[in-house]
Amino acid sequence: MIYLPLPNRPTPPDLTPVVKAIQDALNNADDTERPGLRKALDIVDEFASADRSPATEEWARKALAVAGVDPSTKEIKAVQALRAARPSLGIKEATALVRSLRS
Repeated sequence: MIYLPLPNRPTPPDLTPVVKAIQDALNNADDTERPGLRKALDIVDEFASADRSPATEEWARKALAVAGVDPSTKEIKAVQALRAARPSLGIKEATALVRSLRS
């Protein structure tokens, strides 16, 4: 999850227990329940990893400008630059953030 420590922004919730509960239900589900549980797991995973707040995108734009990287033409370099600027940023989150800046 992308998290910027801004003073007016609450700490994001830890959705690990929710993911675990849905995964446990999926492991024990019958064939009719599985598609819905998979969809629920995808939704929770997307929610947990896709922070598209204006503050996050603004931080990413500034970090890429400082690094001199254009996310539209150099996606891999942009992901590397964001992860260098914030080492705790996961590759999945950095990639999603770079792709959101291109659109």
